[in-house]
Amino acid sequence: MDLTSDESNMIIILMKSPFPRQPGRLIALVSAISLGLALLAGCGAPASSQNQPTSGDGPRLVASFYPLQWLTQQIAGPDTEVASLTPKGAEPHDSELELSQVSALGQADLMVTLGGFQAAVDQAIASNPPAVTVDLAPIVGLRNGDPHFWLDPTKLALAVQPITDALVQADPAGAVGYQERAAALDTALAELDSDLAAGLKPFAGAYVVTTHAAFNYFAERYGLIQIAVAGIDPEAEPTPARLKQVRDQIGQLPVKTIYFEEPASTKTAQTLADDLGLTTGQLNPVETSTGGDYLTVMRVNLIALQEGLEAG
Repeated sequence: MDLTSDESNMIIILMKSPFPRQPGRLIALVSAISLGLALLAGCGAPASSQNQPTSGDGPRLVASFYPLQWLTQQIAGPDTEVASLTPKGAEPHDSELELSQVSALGQADLMVTLGGFQAAVDQAIASNPPAVTVDLAPIVGLRNGDPHFWLDPTKLALAVQPITDALVQADPAGAVGYQERAAALDTALAELDSDLAAGLKPFAGAYVVTTHAAFNYFAERYGLIQIAVAGIDPEAEPTPARLKQVRDQIGQLPVKTIYFEEPASTKTAQTLADDLGLTTGQLNPVETSTGGDYLTVMRVNLIALQEGLEAG
């Protein structure tokens, strides 16, 4: 029996995350997972997605979404592919995995994830575990259900050594290369942190008004105050009461820019800006691979903040 691509893609896992989410998500039963795996195994269906660990001479590496994929790729090197369970351009807060991804996960030598952020990924790891899993959640110290630790480069740097150690464990022959690239990555993240600190120093105490509460760690690191219109989920729309509350609050503060976040809608930011006679600007929470790599996007964010904040 052969499953068509459309048929295999119909078997997915939809999980509700413990992080703030939209209501109404379906939770797949474990029995459905087991049945689907059996069907795929019986039909010999290959992992159809490009976001799968690949075979070859090097270790098979997987990350749950873009910032973790980028970080792992820098250490693994350009000749080793790091697959992502979240497709390019997709928003990672909602987790939808094809069953072929779950099946292929068990073939991975290393999985890098953020436990508790993507419930479907957590379930996939539990049902078909890779050889080694690095969960960054306890390493980076998440707070208040906020997953966006990577927007503070010093917190992202905390993950470098654990991933390097896991790569050396999975592929001892590549140890020297992993360690050299890890050292270079530490330097690059330290330089980024220094550039951000210097570039934002004149704005210490400034208010950053964002439509998505992604910049808590960033604001804390660089002496800013985030005012978020909506919560952690970029797709959640603020209530009329919340919009009024924020409008009243920022109307009394030295704010000139409302920041929307790529690739979310600009509607909320534009509405507030029009009501208050302010401008809009764009920040990228670097949740997905749009606008360049992590280092590039973070420096673009710096320019946007320098142009849109009121100096303290």
